[in-house]
Amino acid sequence: MEVPQEKESRNLVLDYALGVSILGLIPISGLLTLKLLVAISLIVKMLWDIGVKWRFVKGQDILAIAGYLFSWLGAFAMAFMAWLSLLGIGLFVPYISSFRVAAALFTLTWMLGQSTNQFYAIGRSRLTTRRPSREI
Repeated sequence: MEVPQEKESRNLVLDYALGVSILGLIPISGLLTLKLLVAISLIVKMLWDIGVKWRFVKGQDILAIAGYLFSWLGAFAMAFMAWLSLLGIGLFVPYISSFRVAAALFTLTWMLGQSTNQFYAIGRSRLTTRRPSREI
C-alpha cells in the first residue's frame, strides 16, 4: 500500500526532473558549466525537499545505506549511458544529439530522486513494523 509521501515525492521528483531537463535544452553554446551548476543546485534542493516530505525519517539499516550509496553510482552511470546513447543515435539522426544533455540531466535527477524517496520509505516502513519492547 502506497503512503501519501511516496506519491507526493514521486510527483516532486518528476517536476524537478522535467525542469532540469528543460534547462539542458537551452541551445546557447558555452553555457554547459552554468547549466551543470544550476542543475546541481536544483538536485540538492530536490533531495532536501524529499527529506522534508518524509521528515528526515531515520531507522535505515546498514544495507539500506549501502544500497543508497550504490544507487548514486548507478544514477551517474545511467545518466552517462543516456548521454552516450543519444550521442550515438545522433550519428545517424542529425538533430537527436542535441537532446543528450537534457536526457542525461533528466535521468540523473529522476534516479537520484527515486532512490532518495525509496531510502526514506524504507526507514518509515522499518519504524512502523517494529514492535514495542516488553518491559519486565
